[in-house]
Amino acid sequence: MQDARQDEQFDMIRTWLLPDVPVLDGDEDFGSYLKRIGFTDAQIRYAQRMFVNAEGDSLPNISATAALGEIHEKANGQGDFRVLDGYDTLAKHLAEGLDIRLNTPITAIDWSASQVQVTTGSGTFEADQVVITIPLGVLQADTITFIPDLPADKQNAIRNTRMGPGLKMIYRFREPILPPDIMALFSNSLPPMWWSPSFGHNTDQTVWTAFATGDWARELMALGDEGALAKGLETLRIELDMPELQPEAMHLMNWTAEPYTRGAYSVALPVYPNTRDELARPVGRLYWAGEHTAAHGFSSTIHGAYVSGVRAAKEVLAAVSRQQAVS
Repeated sequence: MQDARQDEQFDMIRTWLLPDVPVLDGDEDFGSYLKRIGFTDAQIRYAQRMFVNAEGDSLPNISATAALGEIHEKANGQGDFRVLDGYDTLAKHLAEGLDIRLNTPITAIDWSASQVQVTTGSGTFEADQVVITIPLGVLQADTITFIPDLPADKQNAIRNTRMGPGLKMIYRFREPILPPDIMALFSNSLPPMWWSPSFGHNTDQTVWTAFATGDWARELMALGDEGALAKGLETLRIELDMPELQPEAMHLMNWTAEPYTRGAYSVALPVYPNTRDELARPVGRLYWAGEHTAAHGFSSTIHGAYVSGVRAAKEVLAAVSRQQAVS
């Protein structure tokens, strides 16, 4: 880990001090772009283990335009910050005083009349406007019927944006397995990215999480849950030179297999770098939010989902104001 931190090529990926070379007309995949600007094979491997794995898919499936848009985006600040009490504290705060219906899957959205009708297994709900935050993978699965069909531009954007495969493997250990000042590890094996959720907590338990997307996730999923967990443990044992390392418990979370996500998060494909703009565009009384509708610098993140919701809410309020002015 210390050797990796001192590696010049590793540091280049962390800072992304790239030459000012434009993307080819019509866009190109991010791997081709990195090779064209002179990245070595070692630098590309580092990029795959860090930035590309966090992007949600493999190099050939990532738009260079979209990737550079995220790299150059400064509005969301620098560094990583954690909510030590868990992300659910944010959701609970935002949900205070609201009528939230859980376990209520949607089967149809009828936006043909002045009121939008949303059909669920628990009945039908009506509203003047509807904000749709359905994950991209679920939209692509066509499990929800839109009446009438969504416009062709919206359907094309849904089809031409990728919902990347991704999984987490969580291991709990009785004792610390690394010095207390180390909270992350990047491996040259499978899976490539690790961090400790217990870092910063006053706890006698040690938890490490492995994260894999794209081809890494596909390779692990092919092993089955038990095989994937065993592979992750083997990698950790080798990285730490601890062949007897054994967790107290371990768990795999495969977002691709979850029916209400069907993937980890959105990926802008080569040649289709701007589909997120169309995914975010209102259609009639339907407004759209979720990480897949956020700008490149914010997509695939919790804060991206949040700011997209704020944007959709402003769009709804503006529409209401226009209607009131007319009436």
